[in-house]
Amino acid sequence: MATYRETFQRVLDGDYTDASPEERTAAVREVIEMGAGAAAIVSFQPIPFLDLVLVSPIQIGMVQAIGRVHGHKLDQKSVLEILSTFGASILAQNLIISSAKLVPFAGWIAAPAMAYALTWAVGEVSDHYFRHGRGVTPDELREMFKKVYREKKEEKVAAHKGNTTLKERLEQLQAAREAGVLTEEEFEAKKAEILRDF
Repeated sequence: MATYRETFQRVLDGDYTDASPEERTAAVREVIEMGAGAAAIVSFQPIPFLDLVLVSPIQIGMVQAIGRVHGHKLDQKSVLEILSTFGASILAQNLIISSAKLVPFAGWIAAPAMAYALTWAVGEVSDHYFRHGRGVTPDELREMFKKVYREKKEEKVAAHKGNTTLKERLEQLQAAREAGVLTEEEFEAKKAEILRDF
């Protein structure tokens, strides 16, 4: 199974000049799904404010890949400017995710859902931005971002309510290790913590 980095790199290296609208849509969808999933996995780690370091590169890479599908080559500065256009500043997003982790257990469940929803919203709005030739107003982008974020967060929270069995928590932890988010030592420490709590 490809990692999000491999997926992003494949898209960044691809040539979409002659791609059909369906091929572009499929490439963008894959990038958004991989980016949102990776953001949820990395936010699984328990340390507040570390998300800024872990989620930001995922979102930046995702926007660069989406821009590439639509014929734009973007550096990190351009991506940060785009994100701030629709009110999705990296710092603000990650403060939201990190503050959730300050609430025991409930925050542990909420943070991955929030990271997933925020990253998905960044992807959807970026796609809309590039698809319409960068001619969309900042107000429209901000409203779209809020709407997509709210919908995805509610969807993820509803999907996880009551689903925090020991098996599921261990599977999430395993996924984080396989994605390279946790070292073997961090994995074992977190696994011991989960088993102790149950």
